[in-house]
Amino acid sequence: MREQQLKKNKVKDSKKRRILWVLFAIILIFLISVGIFWIKNGAEIKNSIRDGYAYSQNIKKDNFEPKNKTLIYDKNHKVIKKLSTTSSIYTKIDNVNPLIKNGLVQVEDKRFYSHHGVDIYGIGRAAFSRVFLRRQQGGSTLTQQLVKNIILKDQSQTSDRKIKEMVIAQEIEKKFSKQQILEFYINNVYMGHGNYGFSSASEYYFSKDQSKLSIDQLALLIGLPNNQTLYDPVINPNNAKYRRNVVLKTMLDSQLISNKEYKDAVKQPIKLKINQQSYDNDISKDYAINYAVYNATEELMKSSGFTMKYKFDSDQQRNDYNASYQQAFDKARGQLLSGGYSINSTIDMNLQNEVVKIAQDQYKAYTGKDSNGKLTPQLSSTVVDNKTGDVIAIVGGRSTDDDQVNRAISGYRQPGSSAKPIVAYAPAFERGYLPQSTVEDSKIDNIKNWYEGFKGKMDLRSALENSVNTVAYKLAVSDTKHSYYDDLLKMEFARLSPQDNNPIIAIGGFTYGTTTNEMASAYSTLARGGKFIHPSNLNSIYDSSNNRYIYQNRHINKRVYSPESSYMTINIMQSVITDGLGKGAALSNYGYTAGKTGTTDDTKDSYFVGSTPEFTIANWTGNDTPSTISASEQELSMQTFKAEGEYMVDYLKEENKDFTTPSDIKKDGEDLKVVKSKKKQSTQEKITTKFDLFNKKQRKDNNNRLDDLDYRIIYHLTKKEEKKRESKVKKAIAKYKKSPFTKKSQYKSKLEALQKIGYLNANVKHQKAKIKFSNELIKLQKELNFTQAQLLSDKDAAKLAEIQGQIDTLKSQKDSDKKTKLAQLNKDYQDQLAKVKTAYKNDDDDKEAQKKKLEDIMDQIRSYGGSAPDITINVDN
Repeated sequence: MREQQLKKNKVKDSKKRRILWVLFAIILIFLISVGIFWIKNGAEIKNSIRDGYAYSQNIKKDNFEPKNKTLIYDKNHKVIKKLSTTSSIYTKIDNVNPLIKNGLVQVEDKRFYSHHGVDIYGIGRAAFSRVFLRRQQGGSTLTQQLVKNIILKDQSQTSDRKIKEMVIAQEIEKKFSKQQILEFYINNVYMGHGNYGFSSASEYYFSKDQSKLSIDQLALLIGLPNNQTLYDPVINPNNAKYRRNVVLKTMLDSQLISNKEYKDAVKQPIKLKINQQSYDNDISKDYAINYAVYNATEELMKSSGFTMKYKFDSDQQRNDYNASYQQAFDKARGQLLSGGYSINSTIDMNLQNEVVKIAQDQYKAYTGKDSNGKLTPQLSSTVVDNKTGDVIAIVGGRSTDDDQVNRAISGYRQPGSSAKPIVAYAPAFERGYLPQSTVEDSKIDNIKNWYEGFKGKMDLRSALENSVNTVAYKLAVSDTKHSYYDDLLKMEFARLSPQDNNPIIAIGGFTYGTTTNEMASAYSTLARGGKFIHPSNLNSIYDSSNNRYIYQNRHINKRVYSPESSYMTINIMQSVITDGLGKGAALSNYGYTAGKTGTTDDTKDSYFVGSTPEFTIANWTGNDTPSTISASEQELSMQTFKAEGEYMVDYLKEENKDFTTPSDIKKDGEDLKVVKSKKKQSTQEKITTKFDLFNKKQRKDNNNRLDDLDYRIIYHLTKKEEKKRESKVKKAIAKYKKSPFTKKSQYKSKLEALQKIGYLNANVKHQKAKIKFSNELIKLQKELNFTQAQLLSDKDAAKLAEIQGQIDTLKSQKDSDKKTKLAQLNKDYQDQLAKVKTAYKNDDDDKEAQKKKLEDIMDQIRSYGGSAPDITINVDN
């Protein structure tokens, strides 16, 4: 027996040793993995932590409290609209309904009063749910949510953002009390439909003050921050009721309400009393201002991490995107209207008002109304500046009286034959067709022309002049790569569906249609030599609450068509005006107009889009509920173009000159050829070439002289006066460098010293010197922040150790994100490098902008630990 017991004990000891060795091996592997991860990502993690501390330095109470009104400025920086809204009602914590305060904490962050901004237990619980239960569960505290939405304004799911968020959350907990943080959250959390804060949501959903809400109404609002779209009581009442009841159960379990109150509340149906008048702003009375707010909202979405999409593989994918777009749009619009922004637009109110008057005057004789009381037929019109891509005038309908629709941006209707130039002809010219190339006008199933029978072989110029459907359709069918669809995606046609990847759109058969904004922008691309610029009427958006620009319009262009293809398309569209169906659009004060008509089946829509070298106008006529319009109504789009175009020619003082012919296009009568020869230059050509080079050198020399003497020419300063200003900055920088930064307490004084030097540099008018000083100040600022972070690291080792524990939960995601991001950046680098070389080779106007984009990508690659060698662009090649 004793021997058997000894054997059993040996077996047990052996098992214990094996278990210990296994545990040891697991721990060792874990530690090695952590070490490898830290070697790869440690630098980036430290940077994120330092960024978090840097952000925290300037956070004040003002960041969370009511903001100044959002102001919209015209092109001359005159305020043309102040936006204020009751959708952001700030309520002090003492006046907040106690059930909101206590219920929110119990539902969203039970450990709110015990953690210090980051809940390690919550993060662990969320990670466990995701890994083992395959369930999404939030680990963010109320403080972290506040940081993400108000300070960072970044919804991206990256570990870099998460680390900064956690650092800032802990710093905020040091600056403000729990009651203050709760007050900030309750007043700033997004509650759907453009409403921020519980007071605003209470007014919107129930038309009453938050202090007067019933228990079931309070529970519905408390459930909204979790997912404003899924639990939207307007769109998804069943989901909202389910979520409300979950909140009620939590409130019961937390003893915030009694059992009787719980039973009474869960029985209540969802009863809403939507307050449609909650917004104290009206942007529907002016189409240009309405469009500026629309553009600003989208730019705010992008700045918060939303990515615009135009291509979808399925209708479901498209519908999912539309839902997320609408949620982000409503949120950004509410953010914009709640105040704190300066929107600098390109709006010229004199031009805008005159174009609106001209357009609406063309329709005065038509006084009919539809079943909704809207005038018929309706109109939309968009005017684009071809040089900048700016929308310089926009008309969204017959009248703004009881009509808030801006049809120029939301009126998606079929463009008819006006789609042919951008879908059929320009892509055909890209593939080698010429205006004199011939295609057979013959029978095709389901494709009819507006005339009886068929005309046999005809050249492309005649086919467009006479708007022949069969020819346009055959051209699109022959485009086996469907480049026409890719071209529309590049030009940001927003409602393309997978079904539109079909040659039928060559004759206007879009699933959802287009807008005059999209059509004007596309034709403007042709007039610009094939380069697309995103249409907008904004110059910039400034966030005054955080003292930063969140958007600046740099008019970045991207190549869609070649200059030769663009010119040939414009050239045959000129024949439409002189010899084809667009004769009625010919401008009396301008001789080189290009354009195309468009009419849909049963004449439900009438389009006309036309261009001069300076501007493009797209016009639509039709009824809001599609129905046949009369022959005279059909002509209105063309007549309106003529009236608007003649005004624009005079307004812009446009010289009567034709579109510029690319050097590789040779004309022989109406025939056009692309000739890219390297034949010997004639004496005259040599003289012209040398003269052009001489002029180019002179311009460059003049620019250099201007750079060196700008303080004299522009600011009328003597060299002595300017040198005195520069000397002050140099001395201030030298003095700053003499004082070493060795204590944490010195940070504020050092930061103030840099700011004072910045003020001195503002007086420097020699731009070369100013830029040099600015770069040095940026470098000093970075060094200051770096040293401050190091001092913090040494002094607060325990704190950083705690943060490190939180970071470990994100390591696998971070590693994957980095690889994916680096792969994408390397691809972007190659693509952008090719664009830069092409831009310099062609001496494109945007070559510097393209180079700057390449440099930005290179900086990003290096920041991710990748290699991006410096590039020297040889202009001669």
